[in-house]
Formats: sequence, C-alpha cells, structure tokens
Amino acid sequence: MVDWQPAGLVSPLPLPEACGLDDVIAVWMPVGPINLDESLPNLSNVPLVDAFEVSTFGTPKRALEHASARYALATLLRDIGFDPFDLRVVRDEHRKPNLVWRDHEARVRAGGPLSPALPEITLGHSNGISIAAVSLNRSLIGLDAEPLDLPRPRNLLTMMTSGEELQYLEQLWEIDARVGMQEATRTWVVKEAVQKACGLGMHVPPQTFTVLNCDEVVLSHDGHGYRLEAYHWRELLDGRPFAFGFSRLIEVV
Repeated sequence: MVDWQPAGLVSPLPLPEACGLDDVIAVWMPVGPINLDESLPNLSNVPLVDAFEVSTFGTPKRALEHASARYALATLLRDIGFDPFDLRVVRDEHRKPNLVWRDHEARVRAGGPLSPALPEITLGHSNGISIAAVSLNRSLIGLDAEPLDLPRPRNLLTMMTSGEELQYLEQLWEIDARVGMQEATRTWVVKEAVQKACGLGMHVPPQTFTVLNCDEVVLSHDGHGYRLEAYHWRELLDGRPFAFGFSRLIEVV
C-alpha cells in the first residue's frame, strides 16, 4: 500500500468582497490523477483523517478526495496557529464535520481552560479539487463548488428546485441549454452551501427553499426557521471554471 502524498499545493481561495468576510478563510488544492485500477492509498500519515471513515471507502477516488480535503484543512489550521495533530474531525448525526481536541493532553498543550475556541469548518470536493474553510468567529458556514463545464441532465432540475425557481431554470434551459446547465450548477452549489451552513445537509430537501435572486435565504425545517447569507462566484482552478457557493447562518428561530 502506497502512502498518500499531496498532488499539489494548498492555495488560498479568495472569497468575494461582497461577502464582507474577514473572519472566514478558505483554501483549495488539487486531488490529483485517479487510477481506478490502483489499490487504496495508505492515509494513516494524513492529519485529521478518520480511520473508521477510511475503512468504509471502496474506491481510490473516495480515498484521494477525503485525504486532500483533510490535508487542505490541516494546512489551513496550521497557518492560523493550531497543530492539526492535536485535533480530530468528528461528524454529528447530520454528518456535519466538527473539530474537537484529540485528547485531554492535546487540550492541555493548547492552554487547558484557556485553550482557544476551535473554529467552525466546512469541507468539500468535486471533480479534481478539494476545498476547506474555517470560521474564526464560530458562525456556521458552508462552502461548495462544481465545475461549470460538466454536462448535466435536465431532469436534475426537478430534484433540486420547485415553483418559480424551477420555472426560471426550465425556461432558461429551453432558450440555451449550455447557459441553463451553468445556471443550474450555480443554483446547486449555493443550495448545498446553505444546507451545510444550516448544519443539516440533505436533511433539508433542496426543493423546499429558493436561492433565486437571493443574497439572504430563509427556510424552515423541523419547526425552526433559518436565515442565512448566500453568495456565488466563479473561479478558474487548474485551467477549469468552477462555480462556488458560500453561505453563513445568521439566526435560527
């Protein structure tokens, strides 16, 4: 079994100025080439990798994506003053990732009762890149990305939108399928960012809320109302155009 090695540098991912964010830091890195015929790499040397989660992987693709996202996060954490080997990533019942101290000794090394508060995190990967971001003020955040040059089936629209939003995308697709695909991709990454920032993931069906012409998204789930900021933009990474979505939770009522 070959040890995993990073396929490239961890690079800053600038967030749009419109977000007005000085307490969120994001990075990205390439996943690297994936050979489906190769065996799964050894990830034991990668910080923040969860051994149990790794044991469930059946393909090299999943292992490489997991490793690169955790490595990107570890690099980011090191840059802001944390030792990633003192930390773990755990998932809650909604599979939201959270940082915790690895053990009591790790927390003591960081200052014990005076140890710094751990930031909120968001992770992702898509078509050859992995992304990670931290929220220094511990507000819940979500970040997502998808390539804009990837063909998508039109029936995806009914799986992610409804009402006026679905009608808008259907009409756009009818006029220009390429533009329709790109707008569907933009819609999807914003919706996934919102789902992540809620801390609920796919437990909030994407058809139940709209991001059409919205900088602020409002949705309800399980008797609670959620209000979130939402932004989208494009980046050229490794020569490929990607749509990005970012969201931050403002309040739950």
